[in-house]
Amino acid sequence: MNGTHFEGSRFFWWVAIGLSVMIAVSTSIVSLMNGIYDVYPFLYFLPIILFIYRYPHRGVIFTLIISIVYLLLVYLLSGFNPMLVAISTAWFVIFVTIGVVTSSFAEGMKSEEQKYRGIFENSQAGIFTFDLGTRQICEMNSKCARLLSFEQGDLQDKDISRIIPPSEDFSAFIQELRQERHTSDHELRFTTRDGSVRQFVVSASLSEGNIAICSIIDVTERRLAEKVIQKARDELEDRVKERTDELLKANEVLKAELAERRRFESAIQLANRKLSTLSSITRHDILNQVSAIVMYLSIAQEEAADPQLKEHLQKIDEITHLIQRQIRFTRDYQNIGSNAPSWLQVDDVIHEAAKDMNLHGIRLETDLDGLEIYADSLLGKVFSSLLDNSHRHGGHATLVRITSRQEEDHLVIVYEDNGIGIPEVAKAKIFRREYYRNTGYGLFLSEEILSITGTKITETGTEGQGARFEIHVPKGMFRFPG
Repeated sequence: MNGTHFEGSRFFWWVAIGLSVMIAVSTSIVSLMNGIYDVYPFLYFLPIILFIYRYPHRGVIFTLIISIVYLLLVYLLSGFNPMLVAISTAWFVIFVTIGVVTSSFAEGMKSEEQKYRGIFENSQAGIFTFDLGTRQICEMNSKCARLLSFEQGDLQDKDISRIIPPSEDFSAFIQELRQERHTSDHELRFTTRDGSVRQFVVSASLSEGNIAICSIIDVTERRLAEKVIQKARDELEDRVKERTDELLKANEVLKAELAERRRFESAIQLANRKLSTLSSITRHDILNQVSAIVMYLSIAQEEAADPQLKEHLQKIDEITHLIQRQIRFTRDYQNIGSNAPSWLQVDDVIHEAAKDMNLHGIRLETDLDGLEIYADSLLGKVFSSLLDNSHRHGGHATLVRITSRQEEDHLVIVYEDNGIGIPEVAKAKIFRREYYRNTGYGLFLSEEILSITGTKITETGTEGQGARFEIHVPKGMFRFPG
């Protein structure tokens, strides 16, 4: 049906344009042959305007063709009258100018119409228009027709009550539209083709000609879902009320258990303090006795004349110093985690650790941008151990550089020196408790200190190019103040 209508419309326009051209040309011929030169040029406006309105993109070409026809008729039938030739040339210019200007306006109007038509037809919202005076439906896009289970065009010229039954909500919608010329988010009931009722949110504006342009969104399923949710919420509230007494009773039990736990924790803390005090006193007394042994060993080594005896005394001295280091290690290990972790500025910790060491010949460089990490208060011992490692075992090390880089889910603090590095065979052992060379349990202790806050340390250097340690700080355990 739409195709037949389109063909009929096109035929009508071609007939109208053809007749207007024939009238203009035939009138021109008759007028020129009878010496009438004033009226007939105006007849050319009609075919120009009709053609441009129907075919704006080809309007200029048509205007040029019909203007040339007019000019040729004048030249051929006027006997080349100079005055008439001049007037006809002026009319030629007028025709072309009007054609260009009118075509430009028509193209703009056509573009706007196509834009509106594209929005109307391709919108994901249902759109329809109706006459506010007659209440007749004018147009409806395909989306709207599908929402209401109709074919596009089925409701054209039908009364609006066919899809929106009378109601107080609809009357309020019409009244607001008349007064404000626009309205939004009115929830109305619509009747579909099969008679079922669906809920739609309607927004509308009133255009010229008293035509209401409405867009609709189907909220039927949403309203059903809201009812289901409300029912579930009511049931949940009932269950919560039923369980309140049980929870209150359980809360009292938990309070009693928590109080018991606090008493138990207090007892453990008291026992730990006593054990810590006992350990400190015992370590102090043992170190005093070991110091006395070291002193007497030193005297014995000076007085001993037998080389074999001196060798035995030297072994005893080494073992004694090892005992001292092991006792000091128990003190440091006991202190790990004794205080809550806190935010520490890494630069300050490093330089404080370096102050207490003899780093003669080694330059220390840091580039950390004020980095702070959340760590145990013994963090300084980590860097003391690393610096001592570079000093004692770095060989020809002259530079220690400490930097940081931020990665996707963590931060890496890089410690590197330019010494001889760590052999590959030793890398897997250096963090073990049983592996140490003159530095006691430094790297094992460092790993334990860092693990308090989930931080890890690895050695990634290359033998012969220097040691390189990477400290991986988890997300949330580092920050850059300011």
